[in-house]
Parts: sequence; C-alpha cells; structure tokens
Amino acid sequence: MRRKGTVHPFAILTELILLFGKKKPPEEPIPATTTRLEPFPIPDTIRKTITESDITKARNRLRVANLERDIIGDALTKIYEAEAKGTINEPEKNQMIQPYKNDLKRVDAEIDTYKKTVDLYELETAKEDLFKRFQETFLDIQARIEKIRPSLNLSASTEAKPAEPNPAPAKTEPEPTEQNAPSKEKPPREKARNKAEEKIETIREEVLKAMERLEQIETEG
Repeated sequence: MRRKGTVHPFAILTELILLFGKKKPPEEPIPATTTRLEPFPIPDTIRKTITESDITKARNRLRVANLERDIIGDALTKIYEAEAKGTINEPEKNQMIQPYKNDLKRVDAEIDTYKKTVDLYELETAKEDLFKRFQETFLDIQARIEKIRPSLNLSASTEAKPAEPNPAPAKTEPEPTEQNAPSKEKPPREKARNKAEEKIETIREEVLKAMERLEQIETEG
C-alpha cells in the first residue's frame, strides 16, 4: 500500500505522456473579414507640372532678380539726386538713366516669370496635399466600413435579386354589349374610398387656410 499523501512516480510519468502526447487540433484559418485598400492613383490633373529642380532654379533666380532690382533702383535714385543738387544737368541725367531703365524692364519681366512659376508650384502642391488628405480620409472611412459590415450579416440583403419574369399579357375580353354591360353605379368600396379622399382633401384645405392666417397674423404683428 502507498503511503497517504505520496504520488507514485509512474502515475506522474503516465499523465505527462498522455498530456504532451496528444496532437493539437489544427488551427482554423482566420477568415479575412477586411480587404486591404490600396490608395487610388493621383489623377493627371492633380500632378505637378513644375519639378523640384525647376522650382529650385526659379526661386534662386527670383532672389537674384529682386536684389538686382534694388541695385538698379539705388542707382537711379542717386542719379536723380545728383540732378537735384546740380551735379549733373538734365541731358546728362537722361543719358545716364537710359541703360538702367532698360535693365529695370528686363529684371521686372524676369521677376514676373519667376514669381508665377513659384506661385504655380505652391498652388499645385496645395492641391496635391488636399487630394492626399481626402484620400487618407476616404480610405480610413472605407476601412471602418469593411470592418463593421461583416458583423452585421448584410451579405444576403445586398445580393442582387433575380429579375422577376414579366407577367403574361392579360387576354383582352370582348367589350360587353349593351345588354351585358355592367351598371355604372360604383361599388361600395370605391364609394368609401372617394369619401375618405374627400375628407382628407377637406382637412388639407383647412390646414392650408390655418397656415395662411398664421402668416397674416405674423406679418401684421
């Protein structure tokens, strides 16, 4: 006999063999309830027409052109100040400012072109960012829809119903003669329906009249 409170070692070994010797049931694959949503491509109307290299050159030239314009403006100011002080006369002034005027026209045209290039790039960038934010929001909402929809079992209700066959055309019966013609008196159900429609029309007219009186009171008040 075994002593009370002791465990036979063969019993423990047998339990371990039975416990770890059992084969684990095959794991069932988890059904894919949601589909991975791929970002839709950017339309051609949203793609930028100004490249990164072009915008870098345009910004550098715009910076230089603005500096050149300031230098031309300072030179013209000094020429006009010299005329005011009497250092030079008017013909000399006109002769000196003519090259600067030509340079100023050239620089202003360059500034206008480069500034339009920068503005176009910034607008196209803003439009592209707006499209990307819309895309992210759209995909997030669609992912939530795909996550919730399977739990509601809506697949059966969303399936397309088969088209019902068109009923066969009813056979045209010959027109009744004067002897077999039914009486022109309306059946009781039709009479009751007409009375109900008349009552509804009466109520509708009363409601409209009451609304008109309320509007009149509000305008008078």
